[in-house]
Amino acid sequence: MRDQVLAYIKAFFRGFGQIMLQGNAWTGILFIGAILYDSTLMGFAGILANVVGVATAKILKYDEDHIDNGLFGFNASLFGVALVFYFEANIWIWMTLILGSMLTTLMMGFALKRNLPAFTFPFIAVTWISLYILSIPQLAMPTVSQHFVDIQEMDDFLIEGHAFGQVIFQGSLIAGLIFFLGVFMSNPMAALYAFAAVIISIYLSHYGHESETMISNGTFSFNAVLCGIALSGTRVRDGLYVLIAVVIATYCDHVLVHYGWTTLTFPFVVAMWAMEPVKRLDKWIVGRFEETFKSRLS
Repeated sequence: MRDQVLAYIKAFFRGFGQIMLQGNAWTGILFIGAILYDSTLMGFAGILANVVGVATAKILKYDEDHIDNGLFGFNASLFGVALVFYFEANIWIWMTLILGSMLTTLMMGFALKRNLPAFTFPFIAVTWISLYILSIPQLAMPTVSQHFVDIQEMDDFLIEGHAFGQVIFQGSLIAGLIFFLGVFMSNPMAALYAFAAVIISIYLSHYGHESETMISNGTFSFNAVLCGIALSGTRVRDGLYVLIAVVIATYCDHVLVHYGWTTLTFPFVVAMWAMEPVKRLDKWIVGRFEETFKSRLS
């Protein structure tokens, strides 16, 4: 019983870490602390959603390794934080949070069984659906009118902090720096690639004459953070893949914003789906090269 409880706790914390693709419990603890620092309500919502997501996976007897690695917690956590980011908390929002968290788990379970690269798409789909339903005039859930972002003037270093923070809807520089620290502690290479990815996205946004306010608060850079983390590696071509993905995600971000979409992490998912065949081709070429090399040596 004790071992089961400890495993559940680790899965819970790893679920938060997996928001930035880190199956590290200590990273998850830092993420929770950063969210609570910015907003106790968002922190509670993320924690509740994570618990529901992991519990649903346990009840449905999904793969234990996937549960232990936090793969059923991060989409739910993001959804929980997003819901109270957009709407004032009430009984209907909490009910939606529970149902939506269960739905993200079902979607993730479906994707994992079929080896589909879902990334944060379950969170995106359920959040989009919830935003649409809860905005119907007959329901008209009260929305949060203003969100705190502690930035007063353009500074690329501050944008870096906000880019990391905006991945989980946080507006303070402190929260963003803690998120960066959490990733760096788990995977220094990934954190540094993400840092570089933000610089690229800032340049592209300036070049595209985008809103200075939206650039400074990290709106056009948080998807770049995820691209940098997801494709980081020690090979030279990993850097090229990050560059391509960041360009795709940033311009996708620009288009969606101009058409009035709530982008969430969809540009990141689009970029990763676009890079999936490239990664598979890379793996195939390397595999064939190794086979040829070994056959010539033997």
